[in-house]
Amino acid sequence: MNEYIFYTGEGYCESPNENKVENFQVLGFEKGQSKEEALSKLLENNSWIKDNSYNVDEIIGCQVIR
Repeated sequence: MNEYIFYTGEGYCESPNENKVENFQVLGFEKGQSKEEALSKLLENNSWIKDNSYNVDEIIGCQVIR
């Protein structure tokens, strides 16, 4: 099975001095036979992604090569 990292350009982080920093947000890692299967598992196992209104169509996935 392949491992994938999923991230999005939506949202922002907060710096230690409480400034908003726009950057990519890592949503998680998941394994699957394909990127689509892994994304499906990620969403199933992490309801907070949809609960926080992340646009599933904007999620980017890349295979992790170690």
